[in-house]
Amino acid sequence: MKTISRLFLTLSVLFTVGACAQEAAVECDPARFAKLMAEKPGQVLDVRTPEEWATGVIAGARFIDFNAGGFKAAAPAQLDKARPVYVYCAAGGRSYRAGKQLKELGFTEVYDLVGGMEAWKEAGLPTVPYARDAKR
Repeated sequence: MKTISRLFLTLSVLFTVGACAQEAAVECDPARFAKLMAEKPGQVLDVRTPEEWATGVIAGARFIDFNAGGFKAAAPAQLDKARPVYVYCAAGGRSYRAGKQLKELGFTEVYDLVGGMEAWKEAGLPTVPYARDAKR
């Protein structure tokens, strides 16, 4: 009986840990984020505000203002769940929350830029001007 109890406990812990691990996006520093985007092309998602977009964006980014509300409805409408998503914000807080929500929505491969656009620019990585006709 003890063996069955231990087995049940072990399996419960493994399933719980596995479920928790799937809830968060993979956190990446700017160099790794850029490398992954080059190696595994996907969808770049900027979750900053329009005012922040005006300061420059990562090339090819799509835009969903996380603070505007409606993220859980907008993301599946604009993004392909089967392709990698590279999400960033200004400093990392919103992109962390957005990445977690993307995972909850069934997106399988989500990468979060730790430190956001601030870290990206500090690393000397390229930005482009925000194009008003960019995908939203």
